[in-house]
Amino acid sequence: MGITIKDIAAEANVSTTTVSRVLNDKPDVSKATKTKIKKIMETHNYQPNKIARGLVMKKTKTIGLIIPDISNPFFPEIIKGVEHKAKNLGYSVIICDTDNQLSEEKSSIDLMLAQQVDGMITVLSTTTAKEFNKAKVNDFPVVQLDRDIPKLNYPTVSINNRLSAYEAVEHLINLGHRKIAHAAGDLKTKTAQDRLAGYKEALKANNIEFNTEYIIKGDFSRESGYNAFVELLEIGLPTAVFFANDLMAVGAYEAADKYNIKIPNDISIIGHDGIILSELVNPRLTTMVQPKKKLGEIAADLLINIIRGKSNHPEDVILAAKLIERQSTCELF
Repeated sequence: MGITIKDIAAEANVSTTTVSRVLNDKPDVSKATKTKIKKIMETHNYQPNKIARGLVMKKTKTIGLIIPDISNPFFPEIIKGVEHKAKNLGYSVIICDTDNQLSEEKSSIDLMLAQQVDGMITVLSTTTAKEFNKAKVNDFPVVQLDRDIPKLNYPTVSINNRLSAYEAVEHLINLGHRKIAHAAGDLKTKTAQDRLAGYKEALKANNIEFNTEYIIKGDFSRESGYNAFVELLEIGLPTAVFFANDLMAVGAYEAADKYNIKIPNDISIIGHDGIILSELVNPRLTTMVQPKKKLGEIAADLLINIIRGKSNHPEDVILAAKLIERQSTCELF
């Protein structure tokens, strides 16, 4: 059986309250006493019971992170940013992958509350607002990351998706393209809705007629990118396509290869997010690069400041994406 707080107190000839105050880094314990108690803990390899301490302190020093698809290369960099910042601030992270399923989103919220996390960072669909209300977490520290659900009235850390999409389509227009399609992401999310809106705004600003056939609905997956490309083949290929994310664009590459369509000679393709795959496909993918790790770090920092009471009225943090032009887009001859 391991050593207890009572054993440490006896060996140090202090009260259990004093040991507890050292564990919780309280200021009113002398430096000499702190040193003695910490040396005893180190000698006996004492590991405090974080769950028990959390119940007493009503804080677990743990935050939750709910993401929709851990297999999407966009999210590991987000996770890295969240964990890096949380660890530096003394917090652990519990991660839930919802697999883009509404039922799993609800289960993840319930799990986080059951685990008594101090707060959570969420990447959810717009339909989850009802689940938050059912879970009665309105006063619970929450930061939305990447996907904003306005009805929840929680602070959001993301990029300006409308502007980013606008700039992606404007890049194609500047190359001479007028027949530009958009393979949309999951339109239950505000991210996909905003990117679609940015696409339409760019066409309108450049007096290009909007063609409803050129809007293909996807879900941010590689498979939906493949299917979107095949659907465009069936109706007649445009000269360029803006894919809602890079993973969908990678799926389109697979379809293009199967049907012997050359990128960018036959069709220009631009993606979004700047995942590592965008640099590995041939030709390398032109894309709007998000500062993924930075987004995760900012979200974790904002959430922990809310938990600590340092940010009572937090505002949204909106960053910018950056166009990286590679070989998948070219001028229309």
